[in-house]
Amino acid sequence: MDELLGAAAAIAALTELTGQPPDTAEENGLLTLQADPSCIPAENWHRLVAVLETGTSYGMTTTAAGASVVWLRIELGATPRP
Repeated sequence: MDELLGAAAAIAALTELTGQPPDTAEENGLLTLQADPSCIPAENWHRLVAVLETGTSYGMTTTAAGASVVWLRIELGATPRP
């Protein structure tokens, strides 16, 4: 249940920071959130990093089209993973 509250908070924070809800996907007990950080002012990047750090893992990638995407994964429940 705490994971769902954390996920809801991360979704709300990313929506506030970027102006649009993050893309979400759930697979094998992991919720992945992805957002476009390009419109986040530099002075708010510390807030973005704080949100990303709430995930089990997180990072930033570049798409084939050259756009930047930040992502974080949140483990849901107590499902053991390999």
